[in-house]
Amino acid sequence: MNTRDLTPAATQLRKGDILRLSGARGRRIEAIHGGLWITIDHDRRDIVLDSGEGFTIDQDGDTLVSALDDASLVVLAPEPGPGSH
Repeated sequence: MNTRDLTPAATQLRKGDILRLSGARGRRIEAIHGGLWITIDHDRRDIVLDSGEGFTIDQDGDTLVSALDDASLVVLAPEPGPGSH
């Protein structure tokens, strides 16, 4: 993915800032710049993204996105499923 195309729509986080997403299953987080640490309620995984990497939220529950340093990211809507118009 060409993340430069997403820069105008990006959310900026300062180091240590936290973004809380509720009901976000199916949404995709793309790290444009900086490192992100993602945790999901009741999920033991720690997901770490570097610039240019992404992760699709695959669990229910609140999702916390923490900035490991100054970062920018976009949260993309879920892809339409088969048979969607």
